[in-house]
Amino acid sequence: MPRSSTIAARVSILPLLALLGGGIAVGFSPIFVRLSDVAPMVSGFYRLAFALPLLFAIGLIDPKSRAERPSGMTGKDLWLLIACGLTFGADIAFWHLALAYTSVADATLLANMAPIFVTITAFFLFGERISRGFAIGLALSIMGVASLALQKSAGVEPPDRLLGNLLAISAAIVYTVYMLIVARLRRRHSVQTVMVYSTAISALSLLPLALLTSPTLLPPTLFSLAVLIALAAVSHVGGQGLFAYALAHLPTSLSSMMQLMGTAVAALAAWAIFGEALTWLKLASAAAILVGIYICQRAARR
Repeated sequence: MPRSSTIAARVSILPLLALLGGGIAVGFSPIFVRLSDVAPMVSGFYRLAFALPLLFAIGLIDPKSRAERPSGMTGKDLWLLIACGLTFGADIAFWHLALAYTSVADATLLANMAPIFVTITAFFLFGERISRGFAIGLALSIMGVASLALQKSAGVEPPDRLLGNLLAISAAIVYTVYMLIVARLRRRHSVQTVMVYSTAISALSLLPLALLTSPTLLPPTLFSLAVLIALAAVSHVGGQGLFAYALAHLPTSLSSMMQLMGTAVAALAAWAIFGEALTWLKLASAAAILVGIYICQRAARR
């Protein structure tokens, strides 16, 4: 093979490797939350607060990725940014609380149903048509969720599985609103602008909740501090950054691969680290939910 062809092959495989790395990084997000050994709101606050310097550093290294100044935005966009940050903060709050009450697999599966809620919301608010393929995917996901809800936990029993699952669904619903706001902002502003300001607002919104729900904000050990930094750097900034890079070079239809991969990584890691059992019935329910989400995403894009 000529040298130029070899270089081209290496370059073309980088986005796929980025997609794989992004899926693994995002999949370890709930694992880091569990290992952090701090209250859910505290881990949520540090996840966003530690991510901010990294986001600013990206702007310094690459001027094209620098966030816009608020003075150059319209009043409407500033209000949308505030709403974007508050909804993302609420998503993180519900998501981290869910992980404290239910299994990693349940919380991850249910929180990933946001794409389905986005399309349903678009149907009611904007009159967008729901295709037959989406209806099939939705029915499959609902059957998977129902099967998951009716199963008894195997292995380590979560503190309150029902409450945790409801919190995970709440996270998916709130994330739906966040995604719709981001879609509006992205028409006029860069990804970096939306990420920097929404992350800052989200961190500020979680700070009072962290102070109210925990006697201290200080991580109890250096290990906990390292885990929180990893949560921000690896899962929040690294995972999303690799995802953004991959989508710039790959078809958008492949984006669902990272979501499915992240869910699988989270479930397998929770089984290996926390002893959360994966029964055949639970795996079948998870497969139904994930395949349903995948079908819905493909149908919505078409």
